[in-house]
Amino acid sequence: MVLAQALLTPAGWFNGKGKIMAFVNAHKKGIPEGVLPKSGKRYWFHCASLGEFEQARPLIESLKKADAQNSIVITFFSPSGYSQRYDYELADMVLYLPLDTPRNAARLLDYLQPDVAVFVKYEIWYFHLNAIFARRLPCYLISAVFREGQFLFTAAGSWLFALLPKYTRIFVQDKASLERLQGKGLKNVVLSGDTRYDRVKQNALTVKPNERIQAFKSGQPLLVLGSSWPQEEALLLDFLKNKKNSQMKVMIAPHDISESHISEIMTAFSAYAPMRYTGNQATEQHRILVLDTMGHLASAYVYADLALVGGGFGKGLHNILEPLSFGVPVLFGPNVDKYPEAAWAREAAVAAVVADASSMERMSGKWLVEEQTEIKARCIDFINWHAGATALVMKAISAEGGQ
Repeated sequence: MVLAQALLTPAGWFNGKGKIMAFVNAHKKGIPEGVLPKSGKRYWFHCASLGEFEQARPLIESLKKADAQNSIVITFFSPSGYSQRYDYELADMVLYLPLDTPRNAARLLDYLQPDVAVFVKYEIWYFHLNAIFARRLPCYLISAVFREGQFLFTAAGSWLFALLPKYTRIFVQDKASLERLQGKGLKNVVLSGDTRYDRVKQNALTVKPNERIQAFKSGQPLLVLGSSWPQEEALLLDFLKNKKNSQMKVMIAPHDISESHISEIMTAFSAYAPMRYTGNQATEQHRILVLDTMGHLASAYVYADLALVGGGFGKGLHNILEPLSFGVPVLFGPNVDKYPEAAWAREAAVAAVVADASSMERMSGKWLVEEQTEIKARCIDFINWHAGATALVMKAISAEGGQ
């Protein structure tokens, strides 16, 4: 069953032998004995990784705000998601999803005793879901996206597709997903949008100042390279070869913050006086700030004037909504067909695809010079227009007895 699920899983999670072993070892961990105590209603959220957690988070916060006695349990598929949110303050427990077997599914439900199950985006686990359905628990799939080429729409994946009508409700991000499922006879589908818009909107209102990044920016235009992979880092290096571009400040927040990769970045950009976030205080000579820690990217976007977001040259675009929520226009690579938000942002003229340094120069000139006064408002309007999915999901759960 894990092999089948891997067909729906971003391949980037398993780059390298170490990540594969971390995944295998994590999911071998046993289910605790007994029953997890609870007071109010228990909501079990299952997220693949950190991105899906951010989609679940607005709903979790709304449930706790509605009733502080509501109990929250979160399971993760990916070690990278678990390692960053194992101590999430609103959760009674955070654990790995056990391997998908009938015995594990039954034992997990016996231990958690959930009243409602919420799965996020692509998470469709055969035995875990069948155990939920057998116990007649309300079960929701939120912020989902369905494309015609997905495994569950093939003859070989029909056994997974057969689970979809059994959900209490499936909330999809886009009209294409709605029409695709309705065209295949499903009647439990609702067009809600993506809960991440609510998450980034709230985050933009509550983000804390970062004096270190503010001091580095020092009133100059700042380009933030967020969640970068080597392809975006090479593009940035080419972009900076133009003397005009090298005058702006740049912050690099790599996806891989291992010491070896940080050292590679420091060497590659040595001509631009790079400094580490954890290093000495910034001076006027420092043009590059390398973020070598986790958790500071959101506060960086507050100070950004332009963002280049990683993953668009590979198989998984990172979060473009976060910079947009701060009024920052976004650039990314061309492999973004699987991401509705990328298409919508381009249509709204707040994002653009860049393939090389010349296209990046063209768009940076357009947004930092020609449209500087209007682009910020356009980005924020884009986020506000798409927000509201959380309230819609909350309303449905309340109406159907889940709250």
